[in-house]
Amino acid sequence: MLFLFHAHSGLRYLVLLAAVLAILYLAFGWLTRRPFDAPARILTASFTGLLDLQVVFGILLLFFRPFYPALTGHVMMMVFAAIAAHGLGVAGKKQTDPHKRYGITLAGVVLALALIVGGILAIRQGVFQTSLS
Repeated sequence: MLFLFHAHSGLRYLVLLAAVLAILYLAFGWLTRRPFDAPARILTASFTGLLDLQVVFGILLLFFRPFYPALTGHVMMMVFAAIAAHGLGVAGKKQTDPHKRYGITLAGVVLALALIVGGILAIRQGVFQTSLS
């Protein structure tokens, strides 16, 4: 199960990168009031899909790794991050005004990223720190 741990730990960087790219593009679209376009949908879907995969890896790790109290905060923050990303993403899709759609979708990614960082810090001293604990 060491492979699963490393996959989960390494995927974190892709999730963070996808979040930053989505935030930058969505913020640009929101500020310029441009139509919600394919790159915005692709970046948002990529972030959400990678986050979903990360959650699945994390759930699998719960069955194969020792449980310790800090994991409770980590798991809760990550589940809330996935809920925020999906919930505000769906709410954004229902908007007909592109400015509101960008804003709501951007809020979902920013909130999810904040929860992800908090979840990582619940079990590590830094976002980019890696350990086998």
